[in-house]
Amino acid sequence: MKKRVLLSLLEENEGLARQLGQELAKAGLDVQAHFWNADLDRMAWGQAAKELAAASAWVIAGQDFSGTDLRVGLALTALAVQAEYGNGFPILISPAGPLEVASLPDPLKGADIVKAGLGVKTAVQANTMKLLAPDYRLKPLPLNELGLWFEIGPARDPWAGAFFACGSAKREKALPNAHGVGKAGSIPERSTLHYPVEGMKLELRGLACEGRGVKNELTPADSYYVRVGACPEIIAFGAFPDTDEAELFTIGLG
Repeated sequence: MKKRVLLSLLEENEGLARQLGQELAKAGLDVQAHFWNADLDRMAWGQAAKELAAASAWVIAGQDFSGTDLRVGLALTALAVQAEYGNGFPILISPAGPLEVASLPDPLKGADIVKAGLGVKTAVQANTMKLLAPDYRLKPLPLNELGLWFEIGPARDPWAGAFFACGSAKREKALPNAHGVGKAGSIPERSTLHYPVEGMKLELRGLACEGRGVKNELTPADSYYVRVGACPEIIAFGAFPDTDEAELFTIGLG
């Protein structure tokens, strides 16, 4: 069976879509192509995340990677697919101009920038995908009328509580506004929160952020769920910080 690949075109360029689609198809891949929708308010990136759940690689092609909304949407999509397959899920970028990996949002920093031989390189990676599991579980959940939620939790060792913070220079509502604890994989309708905290102020990479947390113990079968008012540009999360120098996982999305 042919491996499926999602081809995301950042600009509406029918010629480029046809050219890259044919190159990928000649390499023996089943190609599904679309033009990227950068509408964060409608969480349009969620559709790409759904399509990638049935794919073995993601190819991103285009010229302009500078728009904040575009970058955040791509980063959230990458987080969603990495939650399913691990950080080893193949992401290949075919830029129309100069592009450095270091300039990309954190979830895309493991991507391969491909200038030539895109079809062959994509086919090789799609057929040799390796699971690279991080020390945490993190998944963005675009739930339309229910808003954007993040599910976090430990991958192995239990956490003595959980904490999540986020912020955005562009969207002042990109702050936590609800939270809960429940079984992994499903936002609970009700939950009992142990010593919940809200409105904790902190700065992450120069951005003013706000955090929430609980002291419920989490095993890999449990998750902490946090709803945010708009798509953030940066998030930080981890076990509940008991000291001012607590270590949190920080991910830049913008």
